[in-house]
Amino acid sequence: MEREYRYNVENATIQFGTEAIKNSFERKKAKSVKGKGNLDGRETKQVITEMQRYFDSVEIEGKGANRIFVCKGKREQVLDKKDLQNYSNCGQGQMIYRTTLEELILMYLKYGNRKYLTTTTRKLAYEIGAITKEMYELSRLKGQGERNDYHKKLTEIEAFTGVNYSLLFDVVNRETERVLKNIETILDDLNLRNIIYYVPVTNGVIEGERGEPEEHEMLDPLLVAEIVSKQRELREKHNVEYNDLRFRLKDKRVQAYKKEERKYLKTLGYTRIYNTNQLVPKAWDKEIENYFKKRKELKEVFMLEHREFAIKKAKNRNNDFFSKPARVKKAIESFGGKPKPKFNETEYERVFGTNLLEIDYIIQLKYSNIYSKEFGELLRLMQVYNAVDN
Repeated sequence: MEREYRYNVENATIQFGTEAIKNSFERKKAKSVKGKGNLDGRETKQVITEMQRYFDSVEIEGKGANRIFVCKGKREQVLDKKDLQNYSNCGQGQMIYRTTLEELILMYLKYGNRKYLTTTTRKLAYEIGAITKEMYELSRLKGQGERNDYHKKLTEIEAFTGVNYSLLFDVVNRETERVLKNIETILDDLNLRNIIYYVPVTNGVIEGERGEPEEHEMLDPLLVAEIVSKQRELREKHNVEYNDLRFRLKDKRVQAYKKEERKYLKTLGYTRIYNTNQLVPKAWDKEIENYFKKRKELKEVFMLEHREFAIKKAKNRNNDFFSKPARVKKAIESFGGKPKPKFNETEYERVFGTNLLEIDYIIQLKYSNIYSKEFGELLRLMQVYNAVDN
């Protein structure tokens, strides 16, 4: 079994923190009633980054001042800080396919057939082949009804017959989100290194006249600020939150908000607006030979590396099912208490005395210890189907 190195917040700070972080920790410790120091989000990220020079992976257990940094895979040679750029953190674990993904992005920006100089991160992921058409569409769905309809339509395709709904969205949401975060990290790094020009912007959509296609234009930041302020005002008026706009589409409050928002945007000449990114290559290297052949090879390499990494993470989640205390909310209703997280039971232990094995397909797979196998097979199916289809 792979050896773990466990550090509480104080030990992690002492061994891996900068002097500024150590001083900040001591100040918080002195002010704490319990005599415990802590790290904020920025400080935690810096400590994790330093740890990654010494270990293959770094994970965090627990919350607040009681967190434990769990390090695995001690490196034989400590990484130089410059080398660490190729080990960007993607949630838990490293982005082992960074170089492949980075090359795909750069080649697309230099040679891709682009109608606009702006693109969303999700659209970019699809254009470079990092996610398939099905993953792109599925991850954009809003509301239970849309998801049910797409699942029904997808399973009518012979290759996807019998694919479970829960597992489908588990695979799609986890892996699409992972790739999008990876791409955002790479874009930030390339921008800092003056390889590309990367700026988040907002586009407005103008309806086409007489069957003409719609137009997308970049909005002035001052107008964006005005629109954002109006949207906030409308959300407050209709008592609507961001999550409601995505997951409660049939709610009358959401529909009233949408109606008024559309009316407001129409006065500005737009049918809708959306956040996107302006991406332009700044550095010009010599032309890449056999670009399209190379790009296809890279896409295949990326898919394989991505799948292997995803299966490894799925194995970890299956192992955690049996061994890692799960976050469970238990409320003391008689005292009017709020749900408080408990960490004294594993997901496996929670199964007993319940009907979870009957109603939760993901738990069925984990309980049978085949979750990672099924997860990997479905991801492979989606990748292969896309390759055949295109």
